[in-house]
Amino acid sequence: MNKPVNKETYILDDSIALELMDLLKAKSRHFIQLNEYVYRLFDGQSVVTFTTLENDIQVELLRGKA
Repeated sequence: MNKPVNKETYILDDSIALELMDLLKAKSRHFIQLNEYVYRLFDGQSVVTFTTLENDIQVELLRGKA
């Protein structure tokens, strides 16, 4: 049976997004740089993806439900 997924997407100023990324890195199990524009953090239940846009950073949060 597939688990439902909760997806949230935000567009943030780059300085705010980078502060958020630093906070989340401390709690994440894995931090992966996919390329020069995309970073992904895993904590076992959630995935947060940071994607650099032209002037901002898109933050996408995927949470699985047990």
